[in-house]
Amino acid sequence: MAEKTGAAVGTATSRYALEDHQHPRLTSTTVTTIASGNTVAVEFTRPFLNEPGIVYEELPPTASTTTPAAGDTAASAQPTQSKVIAWTKGPTTLLPNALATDFTGCTLRVWKAQTVPQNLVTLLLGSVFNLFAASVVGTRFSIIAVARSDV
Repeated sequence: MAEKTGAAVGTATSRYALEDHQHPRLTSTTVTTIASGNTVAVEFTRPFLNEPGIVYEELPPTASTTTPAAGDTAASAQPTQSKVIAWTKGPTTLLPNALATDFTGCTLRVWKAQTVPQNLVTLLLGSVFNLFAASVVGTRFSIIAVARSDV
């Protein structure tokens, strides 16, 4: 059977080993879009007792949700990078019954490289050129949070 939040012990003891049991859900997957700036808060779909592992995956824009940033095409778009800058603990909109110590979300900072200018003067003045200054607004991504197996 599939994973289930709040897993239950099986009851079919007369057959093979508790065949109708369900494994506890170990993951949370959320898809969101950056509306403004370069930080975004993400709520998990299940609480985690310990700090979860995070996998960030940029998704292609869809016509109904976002449009690519100016100049982005399939051939020229730079990938984004992300970093967890803060954790959310305690009850949230999706998890109103979470404990105050549960990890229930995170805040990400997202960067995107911009094309380096071909102008030699600008390249030589690299200290005034911010390589990671391209806009990330409209970036659509998936966050997968996974329960740690080392605790």
